Amino acid sequence: MDQANKKRNWGDILAHVVVVVLLIWTIFPLYWLIITAFKPLEEFMTYPPTFWPTKWTLDNFYEGLIRQNGLPALWDSLVISIGTLVISLAVGVPAAYSIARYKTGGPSLAFTILSFRFMPPIVPTVALFLIATSLGILDTYALLILVNCMAVVPFVVWIMAGFFEEIPYSIEEAAQLDGASWLRMFWDQVLPLSAPGLVAVGLFAFIFTWNELLFATILTGRNVTPFTKIVPGINIGHVEPHWGAIAALGLIVIIPIIIGSWYLQKYIVRGMSYGAIRE
Repeated sequence: MDQANKKRNWGDILAHVVVVVLLIWTIFPLYWLIITAFKPLEEFMTYPPTFWPTKWTLDNFYEGLIRQNGLPALWDSLVISIGTLVISLAVGVPAAYSIARYKTGGPSLAFTILSFRFMPPIVPTVALFLIATSLGILDTYALLILVNCMAVVPFVVWIMAGFFEEIPYSIEEAAQLDGASWLRMFWDQVLPLSAPGLVAVGLFAFIFTWNELLFATILTGRNVTPFTKIVPGINIGHVEPHWGAIAALGLIVIIPIIIGSWYLQKYIVRGMSYGAIRE
């Protein structure tokens, strides 16, 4: 019995050690990002590196947001992300409901739509560039929103179709018997029950667009500059990256995502685990 308890204790200790190591491995980059954002310029490349700033400063935030045009870039990314989110949900949610309830397109349509997301984004980029140039919409919000919807809508349809399939149809039948129209039934009964799935796919759709780099680099010029495009150009002079400004901008970028994910985590877990189940 003592031998078994010893083995169990060593197993618990080993498990805790593994968890602590993985936690440090995950958190340390975030910690380094935070302290770099507040370090003065002379401490970026010191050796040995300083793990705590000798002097805390906000100069990096001014450099990243004002001098390096980070503030307009964040605005551009926000407009593109919100536009993509709204259109993707407006198109993807009704499509997912149609597939789940009325089997539109047969049993394989949901996976066929999802398969478009398997395609590497670089594949249609040249064609999109040529089409946008001929239509005169290159370097516009509309173009970036549409091309990001191309990647996000399949994800929304796939997750929400699985979620709608789990909602009992008897609820909708009862609403129809009470005289509710299809739109009223969908708005009052189906959407509230699918709120966890909507929150989950909405947050992921926003994150996918917020972090997108390829389209933001190739399909934009001077009028639209998402923050993912300007980060590689944040330099001291012509060559050396300005790590403080990059870290400051990166910290500003991740804070809304972290806060949103923290407050919505119960919806995200339920939505992703409940809606994505396939028998």
